[in-house]
Amino acid sequence: FFLCAQRRALVGCSMASKAVSTPLPAWLKGRLQPEPAASRFIYNTFFKYSPTYMTTVMLTATFAGLAFDNVMNGLWDMNNRGKQWKDIKNNYAEED
Repeated sequence: FFLCAQRRALVGCSMASKAVSTPLPAWLKGRLQPEPAASRFIYNTFFKYSPTYMTTVMLTATFAGLAFDNVMNGLWDMNNRGKQWKDIKNNYAEED
């Protein structure tokens, strides 16, 4: 009886016709809302299957790494303008 009530399994329980629904706790009610279409699309497209999930992770990591490198190089060049060889090499160029 206890397992049938806990799991709400109606098949094979003697209390099947007297099933009582208990109110859901507040923390669970918020989780049972229908999910937005955008998150369902993203999940079904990128995260549902292991190969697509791993491909998404690898591509995201690769492009995030490239973007981070470019941003950091730009900040470094901006903060060190005039101090780097590429900025001052024309001052020391040999004239033929």
